Amino acid sequence: METRKCIKCGYVKSADDFYVGQGNTCKECNRKAARKWRSENPVRYKATRKAWEKDNINLAITRRKNRLKRRYHLSPDRITAILVAQDYKCAVCGVALQDPFSKEPEPDATKPVMDHDHRDGHVRGALCSACNTGLGQFEDDPQIVKGAYYYLKNDIEKRRG
Repeated sequence: METRKCIKCGYVKSADDFYVGQGNTCKECNRKAARKWRSENPVRYKATRKAWEKDNINLAITRRKNRLKRRYHLSPDRITAILVAQDYKCAVCGVALQDPFSKEPEPDATKPVMDHDHRDGHVRGALCSACNTGLGQFEDDPQIVKGAYYYLKNDIEKRRG
């Protein structure tokens, strides 16, 4: 078995742990460096991803389908059925959601996020990113969401008089 030494971490690893033609840095160190660059250059990364997606729309759609299938065990038809049932609107706030498999997404719509229960993976529906993040911050706990509702409602009533 052929081995090589990574110039970043210094470990001797199997040749399979290195990308072909990518020098003497192991896959793990390459991934760490890429994550670090993306976190330090978010605007440039987003622009680069957007340009790549535009130039490679068919491959981007295929990757999106595969990722959704792998993560949520849902076919593209099932995801489309969820969006159709919600009239392509966020199930919480009603904002317009894009068709994730369209080659020309709606300019006024946002990308949908498949909301799911982290305990068992059950997909609840499609949300906008903001609502999905909000539910995550509330730990998917209806009591916390209810408490936030009453907190906001009481504040509005106090300001009215």
